Amino acid sequence: MKKDIRDIFFENIKSQFLKDKTMYILTNDADVYSLQSIKINKRFIDAGVAEQNLVNMAAGLGANNKKTLVYGFCTFLTFRCYEQLKFNIASHNANCKIIGVGPGFSFSNDGPTHHGIQDIQLFNLIPEFEIINISDNNLANIVSKNLFKIKGPVYVRLEKGVQNYNSNIIYNLNQGFQFTKKYKTSKKIIITTGYFCKIANEVSDKKKIDVLNLFRLKNFNHKKFINICSKYDEIVVYDENTEYGGILPIILNIFSKKKVKSKIKTLCIKDKQYFIYSDNREKILFKLKIDKKSLEKIF
Repeated sequence: MKKDIRDIFFENIKSQFLKDKTMYILTNDADVYSLQSIKINKRFIDAGVAEQNLVNMAAGLGANNKKTLVYGFCTFLTFRCYEQLKFNIASHNANCKIIGVGPGFSFSNDGPTHHGIQDIQLFNLIPEFEIINISDNNLANIVSKNLFKIKGPVYVRLEKGVQNYNSNIIYNLNQGFQFTKKYKTSKKIIITTGYFCKIANEVSDKKKIDVLNLFRLKNFNHKKFINICSKYDEIVVYDENTEYGGILPIILNIFSKKKVKSKIKTLCIKDKQYFIYSDNREKILFKLKIDKKSLEKIF
């Protein structure tokens, strides 16, 4: 599928919206090409740049047995309305799906206000929220078609551009992770998520190292995950988020409970504020030493 990953996701959402009269779509003045034709629908609500009110409206609709999907830039739908997400959505276990567009440095030129490098942990701290980090077109198609089959509130991180590198992978949403590269004799593995799955795959082709895409970050199959990881001598956790803001704390917490003895290395962003602008995502990754060459050097 040579489409923008956002179009794949939202075209499926639009199809469901037109069929299901109990479904509402809400946004904070964010534009999505695939949804332009339904903006005149009464069940499409643009709240403007008012994220707290936006989430409150979604919560109210949910309290009246409506399905709600809220989309916008991931940083704006987390930090600006965190209290509303925690109490008005999560504490009522509302059937609300939050779609955070632009994770990581995908909107590199828009600066730190648009850089989603801590949002995963914000939602990880809210017990009722599930978290799904979409890496590629294939996964975007599967998640968008099955999103409302997941009960309760869900936070989905959605990339931009054509991410068509895992088209042959059979993803299992209940399992929550999947090998994207697997070699019979490899004793090393990269655990990654989102956009970095693409980079990890490229390094794997050169270094012959296994790659595991962890895309469901809470209710995945922990037992199988541990059994797989324990077989490796060396594990590298590779993430575009900060060391406390992404998948690293989630993985280390599971490993510590199950006493995984593999050697663990990490490659992610240091825990600090970054005020970086660039017209190219890869330039930022290079500056922060989390780019493709930095991953290759680990091996």
